[in-house]
Amino acid sequence: MTGRTVGTVLLLAFSAAAQQQGTAPGPISPGKAAEAAHHACLDQERAALERGEGFGMALAADRNGFPGPRHVLELRAELKLTPEQQSAIEDLFRRMKQQALARGKDVLVAEQKLETLFAAKRPEAELREQAFRAATLRAELRWVHLSAHLAARKLLRLRNAEQRGRRCLPPRAD
Repeated sequence: MTGRTVGTVLLLAFSAAAQQQGTAPGPISPGKAAEAAHHACLDQERAALERGEGFGMALAADRNGFPGPRHVLELRAELKLTPEQQSAIEDLFRRMKQQALARGKDVLVAEQKLETLFAAKRPEAELREQAFRAATLRAELRWVHLSAHLAARKLLRLRNAEQRGRRCLPPRAD
């Protein structure tokens, strides 16, 4: 999210809150603004996980010429996908989405459990174990997205200049 977008989100959020309370928005402390931006980002991440979206989890792949199935489908005409490629990419996208939805739900449940354990002031060892569980689930979710990017690239005709030269695929070095 860009700084300008965060600022706009914050302004709208604080204006709406002020209208509900019947007060005009006053100066916002940097600490409150940062906290509100943090919560807005967490809300966006939660919504993305609930929709089975990556929310930047495959950025390393995107930046290095490994487009995800969604990007390939968006560029199907420019990439001149064959009917077989399009069908295979659509199938890959469906499988990725199904896995991402399931793993995303697991991540959200694990994060909520961690929150509950902290609220209950559970022992440090228990908190650590749950934190590692949540992180492991998040890593598994990230791999769902990254592996789909790897699979999508394999499905493309990488030696074909028309597919290789598009903005989502840099030329191969080999």
